[in-house]
Amino acid sequence: MIRAGLGFGALGFLAGAMLGPLRELVLAPRLGGMAAALMEAVVMAVLLWLAARATLPRHADARGRAVIAVIALLVVLLAEFALAWVFVATGLTVGRAPRSLAEQAPGVVLLFWLVALPFLVRR
Repeated sequence: MIRAGLGFGALGFLAGAMLGPLRELVLAPRLGGMAAALMEAVVMAVLLWLAARATLPRHADARGRAVIAVIALLVVLLAEFALAWVFVATGLTVGRAPRSLAEQAPGVVLLFWLVALPFLVRR
């Protein structure tokens, strides 16, 4: 279960790490921050579902799925904090206006989706 949680969390973070720059550099300047965040969230929801299908064991009980969900959430949150720290330490955040709470809301919803998927996805 630990390996599945680590794998699921890593895939979720990597998907976000690839889509985040696309959102910031391509979509947000053309469509606005909120539209870009919503478009990214739709793609992320699908990618998280695919990651869950790829990493979850076939016969995990409810307790095992809970372990997977918690580990995946911790992996994503720790990796996000580390990446944010790197961006601040290197000065990459200086030129970007902070995202509004509305633009951040889809990300919070995606965290709930990440935690729910181990209970929803069956292979």
